[in-house]
Amino acid sequence: MKKYTLGIVISVALLLAGCGNADESTEVETTENKLQEESSSETSANKSKELEETKLESPYQEINDYFDEWELPEGGEESSEMANGVTYENGYTFDKTTKALAARSYQVNGSPAEPTEEQKIGVIMGWLADAAAIPAPEHRTTGNAAGQVANPLSRLGQVKELNDFEPLEEWINETEEMLKDFDEIETEEERAKIYAEGYERLQKINALIQEQ
Repeated sequence: MKKYTLGIVISVALLLAGCGNADESTEVETTENKLQEESSSETSANKSKELEETKLESPYQEINDYFDEWELPEGGEESSEMANGVTYENGYTFDKTTKALAARSYQVNGSPAEPTEEQKIGVIMGWLADAAAIPAPEHRTTGNAAGQVANPLSRLGQVKELNDFEPLEEWINETEEMLKDFDEIETEEERAKIYAEGYERLQKINALIQEQ
C-alpha cells in the first residue's frame, strides 16, 4: 500500500515538474519572439534612414528617377561594331548598361536620321554625358583661351530641343546661364571659379547616367 502511494506521489511530482518546464519554455519563447520583432523593427528603421540619407538633392533626384524609369525601346539588335551596344534601323546605337546614346550613323546626305520619340531620352543622356567630357578644373587650359566650354554649351542646346522634362529644363537653363559668358570673364580667379562650378554640375548629371 505504501509503495502504491509513493508511486502516485512521484507521478504527481513529475507531472507538476513537467508543467513548470512547459510554462518556462513558453515564457522564453515569448521573450525571443519579442526580441525578434524589436530587431526586425530596428532593421526596417535603419534601412529607411539609409534610403533617406542617399536621396539626392533636387533636381538631381527627379532627373535620376526620370532616367531610371526609361527603358530602351524594342526592335534593336546587338551591335556588330560596339560591345554591349544595341542598334536600331535609324542608325542609333545605345549602350545597354547606361541606356545612353553611344553612336549614330550618317545618311547619304551627310546628316543623321532624327531620333524616334521612344529614343529621345537615351539621346539626351548621351549628349549630357558628352557635355561632361571636359578636362577637370586642375587640367583645364588657363587664361582666356576661347572655346573651353563650347562643347558643353553646344550639347546643352541640343538637349533642350529634345527635352520636355521640366526639372531637367531648369537645370539646363541654370547651367547655360553660368557658362554662356565664360569667354568674356576677365580674371583668371573668376574663370577658375565658374569653370569648377560648371564642371561639378556636369559631373553630377553624368554620374546619374553612368549609374543606371
